[in-house]
Amino acid sequence: MKLTNHAASDRLFTFRFRAMNTSIACTLAYESEEQADRLRRDAVSWFRYAEEKFSRFLPTSELVYLNRRAGADCLVSSAMLEVLQLAETYRRRTDGAFNPFILDALERCGYEDSFERLALADFMTACSPRELPALSADELGMHAIAINPRMKSVKLPAGTSIDLGGIVKSWAVRRLADWLRRKQRVTSGLVNAGGDLAAWSDGPGGDDSSEGRPWRIGIEHPRPEAESSHIGMLSLVEGAAATSSTLGRRWQTAAGPMHHLIDPVTLLPAESDIVQCTVSGGDPVACEVWAKTLCILGSASGIALLARKQPPIEALLFGRDREILFYGAAASIGSKWRDVPVTRLITARSTS
Repeated sequence: MKLTNHAASDRLFTFRFRAMNTSIACTLAYESEEQADRLRRDAVSWFRYAEEKFSRFLPTSELVYLNRRAGADCLVSSAMLEVLQLAETYRRRTDGAFNPFILDALERCGYEDSFERLALADFMTACSPRELPALSADELGMHAIAINPRMKSVKLPAGTSIDLGGIVKSWAVRRLADWLRRKQRVTSGLVNAGGDLAAWSDGPGGDDSSEGRPWRIGIEHPRPEAESSHIGMLSLVEGAAATSSTLGRRWQTAAGPMHHLIDPVTLLPAESDIVQCTVSGGDPVACEVWAKTLCILGSASGIALLARKQPPIEALLFGRDREILFYGAAASIGSKWRDVPVTRLITARSTS
């Protein structure tokens, strides 16, 4: 997503950096240059901390340690405990479509190094998928993380390993945005980590009881050959959004093209009719999980799941056939979701 405008009287500054294998941009209201410098340092430090703790590519990370100890009880940090509880919650809410136990499948598809390094490799020679894991989809669906919140201990099933990349990124956005707003009294802000974002714009004097001015965020066009880089706009006074796509993190192998969204049924990159999904709601973690889930399941199964679970989200789905589906309230089209060429509207309590 791309920030296009924020018609506020606040003094705003924007800074960008890379962490967690993605581009991160923060636009924040500030009162002094000293405060701006401190907020910048704190934001960079926070994302570095999250990367060092949760990266599967850093041998010293807590996640790597936890995967190595699968089958044994492990004491974990408060941050790891929080993220694992979220992962288990959303695994259940999505009926297993979101599943952290797909690391073996990712690696067997060639995703064994950070995407930045894969992008520099000769895929056809350096990235050859190995045979699929012996683990069946049924067995994968039975896996759960045993969590003891009181003891701050967890246990992964023996012989398994997990990947927390997507949910950690959105969790890091949520935690930073909440800290900036509640603790640092930043009256307006947008934190965007590779399309997972949180935005807020408080009323006069930082009082969020009065509606602030909206952030206008461009929705990335799913087709790289398009004349414009974005297709429509999302208007947010306060909320979150996330975009997931099968077209972005792709790599070529001797067995054909691969991408990072693993279908837990086939243990291969998903091949649904949806190539990109943007979800908006109140929580960046929920938005990220549901955007990924809809890309994996596709329009029919994904929307049926939304109809059953009724999460407080709206979703814009881009089909392989170039159909653009919108799931949400009809009144949101033209107000919250602007200039989006929707071809099919599905209200939140209907699957017709």
